[in-house]
Amino acid sequence: MMKINMVSMGCSKTLVDSEKLMYQLVQNGSQVFFEQEGVFDAVIINTCGFIADAKEESVEMIFQKIAEKHAGKTTFVIVMGCLTQRYAEAIRREIPEIDAVFGVDEPEKVIQWLSAKENIADRHKRVITTPSHYAWLKIAEGCNRKCSFCAIPAIRGRQISLPVEDIIKEALFLRDRGVKEILLVAQDLTAYGTDRYHSNKLAALLRELENIDGLEWIRLHYAYPANF
Repeated sequence: MMKINMVSMGCSKTLVDSEKLMYQLVQNGSQVFFEQEGVFDAVIINTCGFIADAKEESVEMIFQKIAEKHAGKTTFVIVMGCLTQRYAEAIRREIPEIDAVFGVDEPEKVIQWLSAKENIADRHKRVITTPSHYAWLKIAEGCNRKCSFCAIPAIRGRQISLPVEDIIKEALFLRDRGVKEILLVAQDLTAYGTDRYHSNKLAALLRELENIDGLEWIRLHYAYPANF
């Protein structure tokens, strides 16, 4: 059994990715902690690379965990996420003490590197790290807009809306674990469905979620005003 510490930097969408990775590792028999202090076999840092302050915080966290590695508090330092998606080669070159570097779309490679196996059927399941009454629910990834101030399309790529049935399955999973409030997130929430269904399906998705007994609140985050 490996003892693993998960550190999630940046936004709530990254946190959802971290929680799903944690669930897969737990199912493989690892003992997984969230942003704890102690002695671990491995620490996984899910980084942010969106704005300068976030990048600096991620780099500082990497060096902090490397210092813990030198002090014998952890064996492996694994880095993934938005920062490594943008600057993978530079990070490998400048910080050779990192044991493994992965991008935003490679959680299965992290699992494999740790000698574990991904269960595809459980991709909608998560370890909930927020207070038990609420959880984030990501409904799409990426963005098709080319805003000059935003690096998201360069990091996450074009928009990919998740199927309605997968979102409902994840919402039911959260509901069954006591979640009363779900917070919908995406890079561009109000464009949900335009890629997969060729029309905006946010309202239709909300009607489906509204029918789930036990969910008391649904909140919308990151709503681009066009076509709202």
